[in-house]
Amino acid sequence: MKTIFETCVPRKDVLSGELREEQFAAHLRDVIDANADPIYRDPQTFFERTYPTDGIKTLLQEALGRLSGAKPTNAPIIRLETSFGGGKTHSLIALYHAARAGKGYGGLLKGFDVVASLPDDPVELIAGVVGSDLDPTNGLDHGDCVTYTMWGEIAYQLGGLEGYRLVQKSDEAKTAPGTQVFEKLVKNRPALIMIDEFAAFLRTAQALVVGDSTLARQSTSFLLSLLSFAAKEERVVVVITLADVKDAFSSETEMVQHVLEEAGHVTARQERIITPAAETEIAPIVTHRLFERVDDTEKQITAQSYHDYFEEQVSRQVELPGYATRAQYKEEIATNYPFSPQLITTLNRKTSTIPDFQRTRGALRLLALVVRQLWTEQPKDAWLIHPHHIDLGVGDIVNELTARLKRPQFRQVAEADIVGPSQGSVAKSTTIDQPLIAAGRPPYARRFATTVFLHSIVQGSAAGVELEEALLAVLVPGDDASHVKRAAESLLDVAWFLDYDGRKYRFRTEPSLNKLVADEVELIGRKRPKDELDRRITNIWRKGVFIPLYFKSETAEIDDDAREPKLVVIHYDAATAMAGNDCPPDIAGKLFEHSGTQEGYRTYKNNLLFLVADKDQVERMIDVARRHYAIARIVNDSDRMSEFSDEQRKKLKGMLEEAELQYRIAITRAYRYLFYPSSDAQEKHFRLARETLPAQDQGNVDQDQSQVILRVLRQLDKALTGEDKPLNAEYVKAKAWPQGRDYATTDEIRREFAKRIGLKMLLDINQLKHTLRDGCSKTGTWVYQAPGETEAYGLPSPAPTIEVSEDAVLYITAEARTKGIPIKGAQKPECPVCHLPIDQCICGIDMPPKDGTPKSVSAAGAPSQAFQGLLDAAHDAAISRVRRLFIKVEGSGKEASNDSRLLGLAIPQVGKGSFRVEQVMNCEFSDDTFQVRFAGSWERYKQVKNLTDAFGKQADKVNVSTQLQADFDNGLDLDGDQFETMKDVFAQLGFGKLSLVAEPTEKESK
Repeated sequence: MKTIFETCVPRKDVLSGELREEQFAAHLRDVIDANADPIYRDPQTFFERTYPTDGIKTLLQEALGRLSGAKPTNAPIIRLETSFGGGKTHSLIALYHAARAGKGYGGLLKGFDVVASLPDDPVELIAGVVGSDLDPTNGLDHGDCVTYTMWGEIAYQLGGLEGYRLVQKSDEAKTAPGTQVFEKLVKNRPALIMIDEFAAFLRTAQALVVGDSTLARQSTSFLLSLLSFAAKEERVVVVITLADVKDAFSSETEMVQHVLEEAGHVTARQERIITPAAETEIAPIVTHRLFERVDDTEKQITAQSYHDYFEEQVSRQVELPGYATRAQYKEEIATNYPFSPQLITTLNRKTSTIPDFQRTRGALRLLALVVRQLWTEQPKDAWLIHPHHIDLGVGDIVNELTARLKRPQFRQVAEADIVGPSQGSVAKSTTIDQPLIAAGRPPYARRFATTVFLHSIVQGSAAGVELEEALLAVLVPGDDASHVKRAAESLLDVAWFLDYDGRKYRFRTEPSLNKLVADEVELIGRKRPKDELDRRITNIWRKGVFIPLYFKSETAEIDDDAREPKLVVIHYDAATAMAGNDCPPDIAGKLFEHSGTQEGYRTYKNNLLFLVADKDQVERMIDVARRHYAIARIVNDSDRMSEFSDEQRKKLKGMLEEAELQYRIAITRAYRYLFYPSSDAQEKHFRLARETLPAQDQGNVDQDQSQVILRVLRQLDKALTGEDKPLNAEYVKAKAWPQGRDYATTDEIRREFAKRIGLKMLLDINQLKHTLRDGCSKTGTWVYQAPGETEAYGLPSPAPTIEVSEDAVLYITAEARTKGIPIKGAQKPECPVCHLPIDQCICGIDMPPKDGTPKSVSAAGAPSQAFQGLLDAAHDAAISRVRRLFIKVEGSGKEASNDSRLLGLAIPQVGKGSFRVEQVMNCEFSDDTFQVRFAGSWERYKQVKNLTDAFGKQADKVNVSTQLQADFDNGLDLDGDQFETMKDVFAQLGFGKLSLVAEPTEKESK
């Protein structure tokens, strides 16, 4: 398929821009007086540029056949009927030249099929009267006489001054003459009388009183006499043009139609009604006038390519009109080539309804400008000339569709939403198209908007276009319809004048709500929206995994400690980063390197992250903030909202909801650069590496953006969270152990993680506890001495409950041995009587049960103490797995009630198992009492939990006992992760005293 630039050659005057206004405004009187432009005055030029429509051919055959006598039975009365600009005057000029030419100029008329009907000699008696030219008050001055009426002018044109003398009295008195006058004028000779715009003359004639009548009535009487005369004569033809009753002069047109109906009775209906140009001929007429050559072969290839493309789009569920894939539409494409059928149809059926457009003439004038502009730009995908090829950025073109059509208000529509005004402001469609063009795609928003614009300049219900029709007009082979639809949706969101009523897209001349919001944005300025933006930013990254620190700029504002990692959000006005530069801003480097008021060197660098805004996104973020602020101001102002319709209020609230979402998206897209400590980063970058956070969109905006950062750090293997695999104890000893030391507190190890940038950031302290515990009970890397205990935990010991503090100490195993620190479980317990190991006792005192394993072990105390005591008891009894665990809290007062409530919170966190709850509660109020006794499953207990929790908080006195029974089908490994998790959960929830009882599995009890 070739472009139109390869297959079509425009006429030189089209490309040069030499087409003058008068070349489009055919005027019969000027042609007869030889004052017209050569394109109409010169017969050869005229017929070269005239497309032989069926209407023109029929007119010439009918009129010339009667004038020449070749076909005397042809109609003596011919009515040319169509709307203004439909080719009536052009047809009269064609008839005038053909009648004047005779057979001597037959070569010019070969394409019109009338050579056989041409008169042997030129017709001498020709009158062409244009109703709008007549001046019944002042008259038309011909030099030798002045004519006032239709009959006076016809008589003068047929017979000169002598002919005028025959009707002079009637002309001056403005009373219609009889048919005898015409008999004297014609004298059995061929005569052609053409009356153009008769209805226009009647508009003026109605105002002139003639005796008891008006000049309009006299003129219609004259017309009736003239038509009667023509019907009697063998070689006289009267041609009258008549506009559609919907056009201007509609009432006068109806008067003429009434006269013609009366004449039909008198003349035995010897009238022929001809439409000069059918709707299907508009495109060939325009093409013939604007192009010297069009490749007929290529038009079929193009039509087939469009047909195949539309079939493919329909198969992909693209919304196109049903006729788009029919063979008939393929033929329309070929017939209208190089114009799109949607362009010609819109101009012919919609734009032509505007009185000042004048159908064919208006289309010619507009499309001549479009063709010239297209051949200047030559877009690479111009297979046809579509509606969107009407470049509204060209002054002459936009004037054709606005000022000339008395639609000046639409110019601001084009400038604001489609092409941009001359002063350089960016139109809304241009903003949407910029990323499309950057990606190598066409400017779909502008194409869609231009198409809608052409459908919008008409008035009433016809205004606007449905999406299916718009897509058919915009799409060309190779286009992705989804991009066009997205561009249309985006344009609807931001355009100032575009409206969509659920069925049609339409540009209105009154500003839309988007324009209202835009004006409000300009009114509010920048400071207040930026203050609100700053507040919003402080709510995006929540405290939890990190401690967010917002807009810090001084080293003393950021503590140098090993507590939770800190996320420093740099203010967008203080510093930004750019895509092509990985170096952190100087302010981030300063805060990372130094601390305190004296700006000493920072110790805990591995505990600091920096979030910096993208310089290219900051202004967009501020714009979104301003728009949100503006919409919120309108919506929250009840007085202003009362001025809008229900639909507008609903739309404004929807705009506020959308702006709210866009607000969050804009912030997260701006703050996209994360700087984190890394030993791999360059020293000139302060050992801060940069990672770009993933883009957030409407369907993926985390409520807490800290989780996004956490995911990125995990992907970078920079974070150690509860979901990660615990570090190896030997690795921690090698990387995080204080240099040159044989012992270290557990808190010192934690602080080493916050110091050393080569380590992961410790985001879950339990991970460190897991590693330290495994280093004691599994690998023997060190021994652990809990605060206040004389024995330490090592390989022979039960797994310890690790406390991270300055009082909990780790010893290198060899150092513990040197210091003689006793290890729990290293020596077997002795019988107090015989002093032999208990398993070798011969006195029978304190002997274990005969089956070798106790039926249960128990412990009590604060959570960590109770769980560690249970582990110790199980270790001594050689129990490693339990089938059942009882956890009990009881007591009086608020603390006991709180422990009972916490037990309900702990159950969902302890992992897999079957759970049963037994609870007894007694509550006393000032005048009431409440008692409950429950025993059942956890699922059933949840139904009463809210009630007992609430009563426990409100009671003046409370006594409660709650016991959880947890059963484990496959046994609970006391050295496993689930038991460790249980210990951590109960320790972190803040229980008071717990009582624990564990029953071993049957396998171990045997």
